[in-house]
Amino acid sequence: MELPAITVPRGVHIRRFSLSVSIVITFTVNGRRCRETYTSHRYPDDTVVSRREFEGRLKRDVKAAAQLLARVQHALQTNEFNYADFFPDSKQGVKLGFCDNNHVTVEYYLATFLERAKTQVRPVTHKNYRKMVKYQLIPAFGEIKVRDLTPGMLRDWIHQKSHVTKRKTLSNIISPLKQALDDAVMDRIIDTNPARSINLDRIVTVESRQSEFKPDPFTEQEIEQLLSVMEGQVRNLFQFAFYTGMRTSELIAISWDKIDFINREILVDVAMVDGQLGKLKTADKGVKSRKILMLDEAMAALKAQKVFTFEQSKFVFHHPLTNKVWQNDTQIRRWAWQPAIRKAGLRYRNPYQTRHTYAHMLIRDNENLWWIASQMGHTGIEMLNRHYGGWIEESAERYKPHRRFSESHR
Repeated sequence: MELPAITVPRGVHIRRFSLSVSIVITFTVNGRRCRETYTSHRYPDDTVVSRREFEGRLKRDVKAAAQLLARVQHALQTNEFNYADFFPDSKQGVKLGFCDNNHVTVEYYLATFLERAKTQVRPVTHKNYRKMVKYQLIPAFGEIKVRDLTPGMLRDWIHQKSHVTKRKTLSNIISPLKQALDDAVMDRIIDTNPARSINLDRIVTVESRQSEFKPDPFTEQEIEQLLSVMEGQVRNLFQFAFYTGMRTSELIAISWDKIDFINREILVDVAMVDGQLGKLKTADKGVKSRKILMLDEAMAALKAQKVFTFEQSKFVFHHPLTNKVWQNDTQIRRWAWQPAIRKAGLRYRNPYQTRHTYAHMLIRDNENLWWIASQMGHTGIEMLNRHYGGWIEESAERYKPHRRFSESHR
């Protein structure tokens, strides 16, 4: 989408960056030229926001910025201008000596972090950051001055939250705060980042450290019972899930061009989160893609699924009602998984247990641990030991070596 041709008043500018558009006002204070950003927007795609809607949004922002500039100029003319009154959290105001950096709040740095993150992370990640900042961090720390925030404040808040919040969730909440306060260190507002001093494992409760997704695999009898109450695309999806160990975000992102029926391999290199394709969960750990060897049951599920989507779509699995690709795990869980569990009369377990079930079957059958790790997208067997150590020990006790021994060594 091209930048609309909009007439702007003097002192107001529209600045286009690679992925964002900012409305900036300029004015002079004591002979110094100052620029302040009124607002910024992520530059939209034509398929997300229409050109007309985007142009209307820019016009409204330009008008509001012009009104702000008029108030600034009036205050300058009447000698009533105070930089901190108009731009209390301005970094430029601090650098030019017009503002005292002692008053800069945590909320300001969280807001500036969110603005910058629009162009640095995927939309779904930015959405999650925004929720954490709005509903958790700003209510707790927003009004606190950056200089006054201490590790002790964070420690006490985290400990209290850990009674009702899992460790992983707490880690996700603290992440944007760490990154925001890194900017405060860079701006020399503070010397050290208090959020970087936090060790969650020394603060959270035992209950908080316990995973919500403990391995609780299905037996093969339970798998058959569950699949028997499913039909069509839903059955194919979950049969494929049980016998590939793929994460839900990977399952719904898989496309037919990633399937090699001759070599029985699946190339897993993208994930679908809230309708957006992106990198794998393990990409930041070095595993950007992997190939899964299809078991017979997975191959059968794909062949059955061909009837539904092979010639109609690039994606393998569709929502049966909409005939469109699944958007996220919540949609699958509520529409397909939960009703099937109830109908089958099985004890409830979340869909992630299909992945644990796959791991359990392979470990039970004494498959090579390094091969299992590669199939599941782990960099080594440490993760297998962490989650499935008990199963591995049981498997070792039953293991019989393939090499034959002479009678004297038996």
